[in-house]
Amino acid sequence: YVVVLWLLSGLVRGRGTPPSQPGQTESLPLVTLIVPAFNEEVVLEAKLKNSLEIDYPRERLEILVASDGSRDQTNEIASRFADQGVRLLAFEENRGKASAMNDAVREARGELLCLCDANVMFRPDALRILVEKLRDPAVGAATGDVRLLSADSEFGEGESLYYRIERRIQEYESALGSTMGVDGGMYVIRKELYRALPRDTVLDDFKTSMNVVKANRRLIYEPSAVAIENGTPLSSDEFRRRVRVAAGAAQSVKRGDFPPPWHPFNFFAWFSHKFLRWTGPIWLVVLLATTIALWNEGWIYRVALGCQLLVYGLTLIAWVWPALRTSRVAGVAFYFTLSHLAIAWGTIKGLFLMQSGTWKRTARTPIPGSGSPTAN
Repeated sequence: YVVVLWLLSGLVRGRGTPPSQPGQTESLPLVTLIVPAFNEEVVLEAKLKNSLEIDYPRERLEILVASDGSRDQTNEIASRFADQGVRLLAFEENRGKASAMNDAVREARGELLCLCDANVMFRPDALRILVEKLRDPAVGAATGDVRLLSADSEFGEGESLYYRIERRIQEYESALGSTMGVDGGMYVIRKELYRALPRDTVLDDFKTSMNVVKANRRLIYEPSAVAIENGTPLSSDEFRRRVRVAAGAAQSVKRGDFPPPWHPFNFFAWFSHKFLRWTGPIWLVVLLATTIALWNEGWIYRVALGCQLLVYGLTLIAWVWPALRTSRVAGVAFYFTLSHLAIAWGTIKGLFLMQSGTWKRTARTPIPGSGSPTAN
């Protein structure tokens, strides 16, 4: 799929959104930055300090914290920033991220919404870059490059490789039409295109993305808009996160949250980028069964089977010896296999309505020296 996109993008090189030009302060739109939060005391103070350091006129930036039934110090931390213009929406009940976002959007004054995660720190120019992309009326939403700091993550190399490939795919898709989904950690959308989400929505960012595409607006990825976040520290946390994503993917397919077939490129991109990935465990089982059955039919089948057994063997070794999970080879194999196991279990949960829409947040670790990152 990456190769096909690369070839197609070469045919339309030069397409995309117009080059960003620095906007005059008086012409910049009012933006509401929304931080949905549930028990985010570990990272929220750093997040709000980072948000206040964004290179965007303060009179054109509204900051809302939507605390969805937090039981830690989240509300107290947000309240300390009230004199700097931060508004706290403190909801008593933990209803889920979708409900918190819906309520925050109704309160938002901005014509553009910047939706982000509490553990994602923006580079100072990131918001302005994304806003400039929406000067093109054909663009309905724009997302940026949320980079992982994976030094403390058991998935370090595997997770980093996954995101490098994902970003390249997003670049090519954006050049050709729309990328198939935003990074929920940082994206800007026109308020007029935001649609209230059902309370049990699991993948809020993906459903919102598909609403933009279905409205015949472009959804683009802009690599120069940079933010950072820590990678998931433990493989068990990442596994649960992947299960949730897969359950949300199954939910989105059941509800028709994908481009219609009469939009050829967008449907092709969704099918290749998302659907085939979400059904990956099925194809892996078929591949394993086929190569076993064809063992005596030629050397190529024996090599293919050997490669699969090598990957699964490395995964088992990394499972027994956790120190190997950060290595280049075993770490990638471990990440690949556990990701597909998570997809399989998550798909079952999504199809049989076993996944709750309420928050099951992964463990947070503060980003050292967090404030305004200076990623290159």
